[in-house]
Amino acid sequence: MTILPASVASSRPHLPAADLKVAAGIAAVAAAICLAVLAADQWWGIDHYDLVRDPNAIANNPNYFGLVSNLGIVLWMVGAVGALQAHAALKGRPGGRFGDVLLIGGAFSAVMGLDDLFMVHESIATFGIPEIAVLVPHALLLLALCYQAWLLRSATPWLLLACGVGAFGLSMAVDVYPIDFGGQVFIEESFKLLGIMFLTVYLVATSQKALRT
Repeated sequence: MTILPASVASSRPHLPAADLKVAAGIAAVAAAICLAVLAADQWWGIDHYDLVRDPNAIANNPNYFGLVSNLGIVLWMVGAVGALQAHAALKGRPGGRFGDVLLIGGAFSAVMGLDDLFMVHESIATFGIPEIAVLVPHALLLLALCYQAWLLRSATPWLLLACGVGAFGLSMAVDVYPIDFGGQVFIEESFKLLGIMFLTVYLVATSQKALRT
């Protein structure tokens, strides 16, 4: 029987229990999603192909369909992940004073990104609920973010947030304008994308500043 030196034996990789738990959790979530897809296929008649493939591939649309909308969703999620991760990392640290603005900003960005991804407020509007009423929770989150940013004032790049809020306001104004005109959707979505860009940079910059404090 060969006895390995202690230095060699100690260099063998080991599997941390915490990592194993995370890996098991990821596998469980993935399995649940796959089972849900199969259930939708078997019980509700939704072809699994329509759930696992890209929408443009299913509809045989060009790849550029929805390009700007998809870009906006990516930016929403970048801001959300950056802010919420920073919020979690700051617990018990000196930069904790940024916690509320990061939490609310990350939540707002996440909600808006998921709304755009799954077309939530458009879908709810088909039940006769006014679209403007569905957007009230979004507006309240944005107001809460502005309030928290005002409390910090010069500690964050507030001008970026102000520009973002202004762009969102212009986008909404064009959307609810009572008379349709040429290029209305283009102008509305352009202001919306501008607002998303300002907000994302604001959240990322604030996250970095908070983590460096």
